[in-house]
Order: sequence, then C-alpha cells, then structure tokens
Amino acid sequence: MKTQMKSLADELRKSIGTGEVIPSNKDPVMGAKKKKPDAAKNEAAAAKGRKALDIISRIRDFDCSDQKHLLHPRIDARTVALLGRLKLASGLEMNRVIAFSIVYLFERHPEIKSFIKESLENFE
Repeated sequence: MKTQMKSLADELRKSIGTGEVIPSNKDPVMGAKKKKPDAAKNEAAAAKGRKALDIISRIRDFDCSDQKHLLHPRIDARTVALLGRLKLASGLEMNRVIAFSIVYLFERHPEIKSFIKESLENFE
C-alpha cells in the first residue's frame, strides 16, 4: 500500500489544471463582513472637524503683530507635545496659540474680568 503525501500547492495545481475547485472550510467573504457606518457618528465627527477647522482659522486670523510683551508660561510636557503636533499639523506657532487662548478665555468668561476689577477695588 503506497501512501502519497501531497502538499496543498500540489492539490491546487491539480485542481487548476482540471478546472475543478476545491471548497474551503472558511469563507473569507463571510469572515470579513463590514458594519455599515452609523450616520449619526459620521455627522458628529464631521461637526467636530468643522469646529476644529473654525478654531484653527480663528487662530490664524488672530493678529498678534503689535504685541511686544514676552511671557514665559510654564506648560506641562503633554501640552507642549500637543502644541508641537498642532504646529506640525496646521503650521500654527505655539506663541500665537497661547496668545489667542488667553484672549479667548477672557472673551468667553467676562466674569473673570469683573472679578479682577472688584478685587482691585476692594484691595484697600
């Protein structure tokens, strides 16, 4: 009794030559089903992207050419790394982003200005 061992490649060559197809146990199409994208998630991601682009354009439009005061803010390493990546992604200088952020903070929260004014009036 002779036993012949055939490799998978030999079997495939034989099946290709005869035109017969060897069925597989696993169907690659069935295993690779893709989920349909959720429209709400796509819309939320698009809205976040638009908002980020809006802020970046506002920072680019921020005029800091007349600012002559120089500050040395102490920023943690993660924030510095994030600002560095923002510079690579958008070309925005760190100083421009920091200056814009401070002005934006005071514009969005005028109660800080009121607190400062009241504190200085009551200082004496």
